[in-house]
Amino acid sequence: MPASTWALPAFAPSTMDIGALPAKVNDLPWLDVQRLKLAKFAQSAMSKDYVLVKTLVSSGATDTSIPEVTVSRRAFTDFRSLGVIGQYFAWSGDPAALARIKAHVRDWCAFNVPDGNSINETNFEWLLKAIIAVWAAFDPSERAVITAWLNTLRAAKENYAFPANATRYGNHFTHHYKILLLCYRALGDEAAFQTALAEKCDPHLLVNFPYGNPAVPVPDDMPRAATDPGESIDYIRRDALHYHQYDIEPWLEIAILSGARYRTKMDAAFAFGVARLLDPGPKHYEFAASNDPFDRARWLGSHSEYLQPAAQYLPSHWARVTLSYYYYRISLDPLFAGIDDGLIGLAARADTLSSNWAYWFRLIFRGAYG
Repeated sequence: MPASTWALPAFAPSTMDIGALPAKVNDLPWLDVQRLKLAKFAQSAMSKDYVLVKTLVSSGATDTSIPEVTVSRRAFTDFRSLGVIGQYFAWSGDPAALARIKAHVRDWCAFNVPDGNSINETNFEWLLKAIIAVWAAFDPSERAVITAWLNTLRAAKENYAFPANATRYGNHFTHHYKILLLCYRALGDEAAFQTALAEKCDPHLLVNFPYGNPAVPVPDDMPRAATDPGESIDYIRRDALHYHQYDIEPWLEIAILSGARYRTKMDAAFAFGVARLLDPGPKHYEFAASNDPFDRARWLGSHSEYLQPAAQYLPSHWARVTLSYYYYRISLDPLFAGIDDGLIGLAARADTLSSNWAYWFRLIFRGAYG
C-alpha cells in the first residue's frame, strides 16, 4: 500500500471544558468537534437503562424472535456504549459518567454468570476495559463483587470445552484469548497474562495464519493451503472476507495489549484484507464456496444481518478493522502513516455506525480506554 502523507494531528488535551463547548460546531477546532460529538453520544447512552443477562447468547445467532437473542444483543450494545461513556469520562471527568460506569459494572458482575463461551462473551471487551480503567474508583465491597465475577470468568475460560464444530485453528480461539487476556489484566495477574501469550496466543498465531508453516497440515475442513502471509484460516475455510474480519478484530485487540509482539502478522493480515477489498478481478460472492453447514444454511436462507446470496463483502464492514489497526500502529509509532487516504475516509465514515463509536473515539483521543 502506498504510504500516505495524511496523519492524525498529535493529540493534545483541549483547553475547553465541556461547559464551554457550544451547541453548534461553527469555528471549533476539529478535535473539539469530536469532543462535542463524544459528549453527545455519551450523554445519550447515559440516559438509557442497561440490561442484565444471566447467560449470554451468541452474537452469531440469527433468529431474533428468540427473546434470549434479543436481550443479549442489547447487552452487547450496552457494552459498546460503556466504551463511549468511559472515554467521555477520561476526558471530561464528569462524575455522572463515573457513577454510570460503576453502576453498570457492579450490577453486571453481581448478576451475570459467565459460561466461558468464546463467541457469546467476546463482547465483554469494553466491560473489562472499563473495569481496568476505573478500578481505583471502586470501594472495597464493590471490588469484592467484581473480583468474584472476574475469577468466575477466568475459571470458565480456562476450563471451557470447545464444541466439536469449533476448529482448533479458527477465530473461536482468537476471541477466547482476547477476553482471557483482558481478564488476567483486570485481575492484575501479569504472570498469567505473559504465560497466555507464550503458550496460547503464539501457537495459535502459527495455525490461524498458517502460510509458511510446514508443520500445519491442511485440516479436513480446509479446502486448500494458505497462499498469502496475511491470509487467515477462517478466510480459507469460510470463503468470506467477513470471517477474515471477524478473526483480525480480536487479534488486533490482543496486539494492542501486547505491544509489538504481533506487529508483522497484523500488518500482513490487514494488507491481505485491503487487497481483497481493492481486488479488480472477478466478483467474489461471500460464503458461496464455504463447506461449513452453518454458512451454507445462512447463505441459502438469505439472512439480512449477514449477506444476501450472490452478494459481495460490504466495504463498510472493514471500518472497525481500519480504526483498530491504525490505533495499534500509531501506539507503536506516533508518526505512522501507512494507510491510504481512501481507507482513512472509509474508517471516518464509521462514526455513523453505532457499533463503531467506541473504536472511533479511541483512535481520535487515544485515551485510557484503549
